[in-house]
Amino acid sequence: MRESRKKITIFDYEPISIIGKGAFGEVRVCREKATGEIVAVKKLKKEEMIKKNQVIHVRTEKEILKSLNCPYVVKLRASFQDDKFLYLVMDFLPGGDFMSLLMKKDILNEEDSRFYIAEMILCIEEVHKLGCIHRDLKPDNILIGKEGHLQLSDFGLSKMSVSYSIILIFAYYFSFL
Repeated sequence: MRESRKKITIFDYEPISIIGKGAFGEVRVCREKATGEIVAVKKLKKEEMIKKNQVIHVRTEKEILKSLNCPYVVKLRASFQDDKFLYLVMDFLPGGDFMSLLMKKDILNEEDSRFYIAEMILCIEEVHKLGCIHRDLKPDNILIGKEGHLQLSDFGLSKMSVSYSIILIFAYYFSFL
């Protein structure tokens, strides 16, 4: 029980490489020191999020990823913060993003196109069944797992059903980043 209450910090992860940069921070591939597992750590600058009025988007992403337990959505393993940054620890998907695949292959053959379109439909359908609308679907936000299956990421602009929105507003006002 004590182990489950242990405070997680960035020092629990060994950085390996940067795989993405954005307006508020970066995403790194890291190794979790305790288990040796490879994860993706999204590091967001609190000051930039506040300055650009994006706190609610980050909170939305965190709450949605935490609540959607689905094989078509990248899994949030943990979240924590320090004085300057908010960290989201997610599964690392070694296939990269769909945009990189499209740039690498240039043109997908018919069989691959059918497969990826079917996967995208399954991803979107499952997320909709769970009461969520992504609202930022693009090849950069579609990740590819080691088996070649797709998962959605970046839920910052997403919307949940009305009842879930009330829960998010309550969580926002009675907690902190």
